[in-house]
Amino acid sequence: MSTRSALWILAGCLALSLGAVLLSACASSPAALELGLPATDFRFEPASMEVMAGQQVTVTMDNQGTLEHDFVIQEIPVEKTAAESGVGATASHTMDEMEIEPAVHMGAMPGLSSSVTFVPTKPGTYEYFCAVPGHKEAGMVGTLIVQER
Repeated sequence: MSTRSALWILAGCLALSLGAVLLSACASSPAALELGLPATDFRFEPASMEVMAGQQVTVTMDNQGTLEHDFVIQEIPVEKTAAESGVGATASHTMDEMEIEPAVHMGAMPGLSSSVTFVPTKPGTYEYFCAVPGHKEAGMVGTLIVQER
């Protein structure tokens, strides 16, 4: 075998190896997901959402109600979160009534929207709810299902 043939074989093997590494890297991290969550007085639609562990998730709540609402996941393992954003973000909204700081939180005034971004790290079923006093009790709850990737 000539040196030139050996180099072409080596280059081909390296290209295949690099392609496998790139495909593996792409497969290990699911595409980012954006979810819309309309909120009314006193309901979230949908009442259940599914995502994958390791997937960046952005939830945008559109407050279609006449009252302030928020979106809370009290306890969920997350890799990172981004602060709420949007014209409806409630800077004056506090979580003083909560015993512990929620892992994921955003709020929106009536007629406005707000978003929060997070990466759930552990499969499981997690409750989301509106923490405005009385809203959860009135049925403003839902379920986030985090699937294994």
